[in-house]
Amino acid sequence: MKKLIVWMGLGAGLFAASCSNDFLGLTDPNNVTEEVFWKNERDAILGLAGVFDVFQGNPLMGKKYREFDHLTDNSTTGQNQGWLSFETDTHTPSDNHVVAFWTNFYQVINRANEVMSKTANISADGISEASRLRIIAEAAFLRAYAYHDLVALYGDVPLYKTPKGAFDSPEAALPKEDIIAFFVVDLANNVVPNLSEELAAAEQGRIAKGAAQALLGKFLLLGEDWPAAAAAFQEVINSETYELYPDYAELFTVSGEFSSENLFEINFVGSALDQGENFSTRVDTNLAPSTPAIFWTPLKSLADSYLAADGKPIYEHPIYGEASPLYDASKPFENRDPRLRANLYTSADVTPGGKKVWNFTNNNSFAVKKYSTITSQQYENGGPQNYYAIRYADVLLMYAEAKNEADGPDQSVYDAVNAVRDRVHMPFLPEGLSQEAMRQYIRDERRWEFAFEHQRYFDLKRWRILGPISAAAMPNKKKYSEPRIFNWPYPLTEMDRNPALRGQGQNDGF
Repeated sequence: MKKLIVWMGLGAGLFAASCSNDFLGLTDPNNVTEEVFWKNERDAILGLAGVFDVFQGNPLMGKKYREFDHLTDNSTTGQNQGWLSFETDTHTPSDNHVVAFWTNFYQVINRANEVMSKTANISADGISEASRLRIIAEAAFLRAYAYHDLVALYGDVPLYKTPKGAFDSPEAALPKEDIIAFFVVDLANNVVPNLSEELAAAEQGRIAKGAAQALLGKFLLLGEDWPAAAAAFQEVINSETYELYPDYAELFTVSGEFSSENLFEINFVGSALDQGENFSTRVDTNLAPSTPAIFWTPLKSLADSYLAADGKPIYEHPIYGEASPLYDASKPFENRDPRLRANLYTSADVTPGGKKVWNFTNNNSFAVKKYSTITSQQYENGGPQNYYAIRYADVLLMYAEAKNEADGPDQSVYDAVNAVRDRVHMPFLPEGLSQEAMRQYIRDERRWEFAFEHQRYFDLKRWRILGPISAAAMPNKKKYSEPRIFNWPYPLTEMDRNPALRGQGQNDGF
């Protein structure tokens, strides 16, 4: 198993489970009988940890999740790491990622349903009512997060509200609109009210109210209910529980973990047996410069898109205006938005000792810097970096998007975007923007802020501009055709085992 986060005792103090004999001897809480498990709060907490465990695996946030950027104008894969077939529009129902994301998200869902069902039936002498409702709400949040991404990727999918055994009949897919509607109600009525406003230091890693409120907003955004989405995100902002981490680059190191910016993060421990992650990178200062990984290649279009330090583009832009006088093509990475150098290794990057970081080539001019550390320390069993699934910057920009679509660019929209820009000392937005111009600024701001964090692919799909945007970045490679671009295919394994889904038919284009 990946690192199992376990909260113990009535105070629900959080600790990362060590590799003690007692811990390794525990039976999987999702595969035991009621006679030996699901008797008290400790059992319910262990069951909840089993749901987190799926998120920690390599198919999800342990490695592959942030690689969704390969399918966008941010980066590409130079060899087949599971994404090349998507970039060339040759992916099939048997594609490894098509199967893996479906399988792992439904494993999250089934484990979450198991926790909810079993915790509801623990006797009153084994758990307090407040703890029962809280644990059920946390499991429901994790289930909802999985369904948000399933709908975003596959469209209509089966909705399971109770745990399913190996021999239970699978169900047909429901329209994605119905699934969105279900989780809007479930999050608003059953999840948000039963979570804590703030987490104590000993509870780091658990789910707080703000995370659920933000996820509610994400579902409303997915359903294009702009006023309701803006109101949901406004609740998070008004709570004054969260704030932006002061140093953008440092945020994506272990120093930024459990900060006031992180609403939902998945936890890892480096150099601990099967508890580390494989998405971060370390540049060893004792070795010769490395060549950037061929399967993880940032595109020049991303680097060029970052504005100059005066808020102007480096080339003339139809909305942003004339090119900045600060831009010098001979020193392209100076006087730029600081997020460029925080997200990308460039030819100008050197170690603290003056050594070149990367051995750049003509075909590979950049490398991913976000979630990267320059250090001689290496981790034998994976890195220690937590993965940030929902950040406060995301809440601010999603609020700005929803509010702009609902009412146009009022002052609250400016305030939300400017807060994100101000953190990296970029100029505020120009006054008097039209709704269309503000929409472009918000979309680009999300690109610059969330590069290599999985967000770009989901954004471009949601905005229905994935095809033209990505093809423009790499016209000879990224070939996205309709209707295949709208939804991934159902996995062949699921079609084989699910006659109800098979009877409805495969997604269009597959």
